[in-house]
Amino acid sequence: MRKIPVLLLAIVMFAAVLTGCTTEKEPEVSYWDVYKSTFSGSLTTLNPFTLSGTSQYRYIANIIEGLVETDIYGRFMPALAERWETNEDTSVWTFYLLEGQYWVDHSGEKTQWEVTAQNFVDSLQFVADPAHGAKNFSTIRNVVKGLADYYYDLADIDDGKDIGKTRDEVVASFGDTVGVKALDRYTLEYTLTGPTPYFLSYACLELFLPIEQEFINQSGDDFGTSKENLLYCGGYYISEWDRDKLVVMTKNEHYWDKERITLKSLNFEAVADGISGVELFQRGEIATTSLSSEELSSIKSTEWEDYVYLSDKTLTTYWFTFNFKSRNPEFQTAVQNLNFRKALYAAIDRVTLSAIWEPENPEFFCRYTLLPEGCMFDENGVDYTDYPGLADYKNGQPFNVELAREHMARAIAELCDADGNITGVKPGKVDMLPIDEFTVDGKLPIDILYTSGSSESEMKKALLVKEMLTTNLGSENVNVILGFSNTSFSDEVWALANWDLVDDSYGFRYGDPSANLNRITTDGTLNDSEYEVPEFDALVEKANRIYTINERFAAFAEAELWMLDNAMIIPYMTGGGSYRMTRLVPYTTPAGYFGMASYKFKGAVIQDAPVTKAQHAQLREEYEAAVAALAGK
Repeated sequence: MRKIPVLLLAIVMFAAVLTGCTTEKEPEVSYWDVYKSTFSGSLTTLNPFTLSGTSQYRYIANIIEGLVETDIYGRFMPALAERWETNEDTSVWTFYLLEGQYWVDHSGEKTQWEVTAQNFVDSLQFVADPAHGAKNFSTIRNVVKGLADYYYDLADIDDGKDIGKTRDEVVASFGDTVGVKALDRYTLEYTLTGPTPYFLSYACLELFLPIEQEFINQSGDDFGTSKENLLYCGGYYISEWDRDKLVVMTKNEHYWDKERITLKSLNFEAVADGISGVELFQRGEIATTSLSSEELSSIKSTEWEDYVYLSDKTLTTYWFTFNFKSRNPEFQTAVQNLNFRKALYAAIDRVTLSAIWEPENPEFFCRYTLLPEGCMFDENGVDYTDYPGLADYKNGQPFNVELAREHMARAIAELCDADGNITGVKPGKVDMLPIDEFTVDGKLPIDILYTSGSSESEMKKALLVKEMLTTNLGSENVNVILGFSNTSFSDEVWALANWDLVDDSYGFRYGDPSANLNRITTDGTLNDSEYEVPEFDALVEKANRIYTINERFAAFAEAELWMLDNAMIIPYMTGGGSYRMTRLVPYTTPAGYFGMASYKFKGAVIQDAPVTKAQHAQLREEYEAAVAALAGK
């Protein structure tokens, strides 16, 4: 039996000490053995492959186990697969499953079905059939060899197209054409479309969960629609399920790691619209709640304010980007100049922009790297964003007025003659309708069209950016023109390239730097700027050919560093974060950003008293110290 990691025990003990009897006069801390929460609407299905949203991951992640899971630091750990290996270029992954793990039914009784490698083969064939309507299938369609062709052959046949084969013939060909095989009862092999050292982040997706095909055949179209029409191999099974009232998940005594299932049940009750989660939390009826801005204001200066904390940020990164093929000749000329780009890079105060959304702690949301922190770790536990060079950006402060003005002065000297004429630029009219239309004279100041959305917060941000650039670079050097989209930003701005400067946000698909760095190359799908960066392209190509994680991360860090050093993109903020109150002790459950990794309640510690700001801050400090220790800092 696998042991609880020492650091996990240390953090749980620390939580107990921090909330417990620090003096003899303080009462002993009590803990819940049941997690209590709510849901709204009607829960009509828990078919793991047709979930309507990620909120349902909290059910599936706890009732069906995958090949791997994550620990409290987000590191991939064995689950149903006790170990795994890859070929040299990581295009073939072999998983060795635990033996003697059985599916249980809704009463928690062991069934006749053992979890085997074939369960994972059958699962992939199930989700690859368009008739089953698997959500998010496009995420993995091009990952496993032959999977896309199999899916599209079936889709074409279902659409009435003649592809020279019958549906039954295509289905029968799955084992020969798609890269997943049960080599024996407990050995599973995936053959991928190419080198994929980050495949474990895919393995956390619900699309790679196992199924028992014989049970599916018995359930038919009712699969997943009731507790009786599901089988369970996770830490819990569904013991009660009333679609409009209640879901109860009870501890699975046959679970391979049951010693780390700390709660005897997870209870979710339906609530009607208008019922306040804050009120339920204050009455002790639920374990955690989020707060709206109005609710946050209402508890200010009350005893409950001491329990409010800011939840973690997400993988989404917001950044400013330039139009290198702008129809505005002044900007099109200026943006090719490195000092000009660096001047803009240093002139924008990211903290002030972040304060639009988070006035209490705006620094929390600032991000100065292109890729997110806290989600990619090498073989030594080192965060990708802590690699040489990137760490300086991550922990630095890019806003520097003095430096911005120095770069601007150099840019003007390189771009203009002594009379302020921009070399090579002729006067003319710039048509960027329906956003704006203006005339340039080919002289300083350089006209910059900053195009923004028209929401209140977006307009406020645009005004701040204009003020920053004008004040910090000089109105004699730049003239910021604000343009606003009135209907569709996609149609009015992106499709027509009606911008010089714009900002956008991008998510992060899987646990490897290539997830986004591959997409911002010269030919990348995120290169709306139309820049040409052969040096960066070469660095990315080199990194993609390296399959050992540490060396791969170092190579991708070098590539990202090139983009930052050359100010091709200006990252400034992260997405996510909300104000919450909780009784769930932080850092006791699995962490991770991919798939269902962070939705498990394994190891959860829930105290009767809400977690205070001070407790949360100290636990965060302890956690970050533990992470640093793992990274060898």
